[in-house]
Amino acid sequence: MSSADEHRPTTMGADGKDDRRIPARFADDSPLPGASALQAFSRFWARYPIFTGRASRSEFWWWTLLNAVIALALLAIGRAVDVSTGMTSAFWEGDLSEGPPWGAQSVLYGLWGLATIIPGLSLGARRMHDTDHSGWWQLIALVPIFGWFFFIWLAAQPSDAGGARYDTGPHRDAEQIRPTPPQ
Repeated sequence: MSSADEHRPTTMGADGKDDRRIPARFADDSPLPGASALQAFSRFWARYPIFTGRASRSEFWWWTLLNAVIALALLAIGRAVDVSTGMTSAFWEGDLSEGPPWGAQSVLYGLWGLATIIPGLSLGARRMHDTDHSGWWQLIALVPIFGWFFFIWLAAQPSDAGGARYDTGPHRDAEQIRPTPPQ
């Protein structure tokens, strides 16, 4: 046995299962059926780095609706700031130019997009898992028109019990990772 093997931490518990520890707030990655809009919003931000586990239809679609509302509000606020500062004209003035590329509208919407891209991908992967598909299926949305509709169809599917194979939390039958107890 080499010295590197001697210093490698063991990950097998006494019961022969994987003994890796994960933070308690990420331990339960099971879906929340019937989630409210507020629950979906808070779970979106709390579980942003988790690409394992599942997300219920209500979690996914509430977040999609809230994201659209927030994005439209940011676009409207940014456009109002751009018009009030004279960076661009209002649409009722007849000039339909987009304005400067770095106006308030572009900056606000761009920052929101950057802040939500990784959590959005993780939510999409968890939604695909809940329908018993690989998270990579969300890449179908990169195909124009057909891919968009197919992804919407996949995301609208009901939960499938086979999706539990993507769980790593305490509700999984063959628990692979145990949560650390809260402190």
